[in-house]
Amino acid sequence: MHILMIECNPNGIAGIANALELGHDVTLVSVDPDFYLGASPLAEAAYAHPNCRVVKSEQAFSIDELIALATELHAERPIHGVTTYSEYHTVHTASVAKALGLPGMSVEGARNARHKHLTRLTLDGTGIRQPRFAHVADVNDVEAAVREVGFPCVVKPSDGTASLHVLHLKDEDDLTAYLAELADVVDYGRGVVRIPDILIEEFVTGELISVESCVLGKGEVVNLGLTDRPLSGFPHFIEMGATYFTGHPLQDELFAMTTGILDELGVDFGFIHTEFLLGPDGPVLCEVNGRLIGGIVPTLMEISSGVDAYLQVIRQALGETPELPFPGETTAGGHWFGAPIAGTVDSIGFDGLAELPGFHGAQAYKKPGNEVSRLSKSNFDWIGHIIFTGEGRDEVNKRCEEGLDRIDLRMRVEVAR
Repeated sequence: MHILMIECNPNGIAGIANALELGHDVTLVSVDPDFYLGASPLAEAAYAHPNCRVVKSEQAFSIDELIALATELHAERPIHGVTTYSEYHTVHTASVAKALGLPGMSVEGARNARHKHLTRLTLDGTGIRQPRFAHVADVNDVEAAVREVGFPCVVKPSDGTASLHVLHLKDEDDLTAYLAELADVVDYGRGVVRIPDILIEEFVTGELISVESCVLGKGEVVNLGLTDRPLSGFPHFIEMGATYFTGHPLQDELFAMTTGILDELGVDFGFIHTEFLLGPDGPVLCEVNGRLIGGIVPTLMEISSGVDAYLQVIRQALGETPELPFPGETTAGGHWFGAPIAGTVDSIGFDGLAELPGFHGAQAYKKPGNEVSRLSKSNFDWIGHIIFTGEGRDEVNKRCEEGLDRIDLRMRVEVAR
């Protein structure tokens, strides 16, 4: 079978590698294929595999151009499934699947999930608990919208990801600084052009938690488990950890809300990641991501369930019924970490973690000689992660905290002048 992968994400290269191992052909279309070579230790071998084809296209973010390219590729060698692990490319994937007559999410459902303002507007008045919000399509209207919602508030691009350019605003000074910063942001890199739409939302306090689901078809939502999401970097919102588990006191309500949300949005296919804030009045929808959760969580899913979620995404794209990664008796969790200051990495050592109970693995994202920024603004500031297992999320999170204390991070920094 022939899989068309429209971009990916660094950890998602594992899905490509697994598909190749099973004998599938994979064509990866990317604006910058070299990005994955620097971001994933699996990319070089995957690219070298005889069944892997890498197509570089500077126009891959243009849906019309992408459909034309996919049609050409399909004529050369029939494509049997289209998918992505990239948040930026979920609408693109749905559009190509529709054009080729292959399984995929409805384009409308993909847009409603991808663009945060469409999520809010579509669900407004349905009874789904959301923060008060204002949507603007012109940066010049942001100030008025902020005053409509009121301070404190959260401002975010409608098409962002990884908490990039998401900020808590407490006053006029914060707003002025944010607008100055956003004025310079025209794209997210790798050909991804930013749309002008911006959301201003009421600031809701409470734990961030997500529901991981798989939609087998219209009205067939299967809720799998929960992922907790501790945050750092305030007033930015950086996700610093994740535990995949089941049994939260609000699980039934969260699952019911997720099913209702996905049905209302028209999300009718694929693995879905839906985030909530556990506010004082109950769960409040944060956002919907129309793809498999990213980062280390698919690995946590596999540790707990024995099911490779990356591979199940591909199976579903091929029209097969996916095996679903429900949380098992073992709970798996991990924490990301960053640098306390900007500088150059000398080494990142994990030797002190091996003797700790439940230690599963660790990975550094930066090599000696790489320059790094201080952990401050978004998930892109991460420089590595650690993973532990245990009998429940409290034990896992405690073990992760102990593990963070054992990391040997050495850096070179410039002297103060």
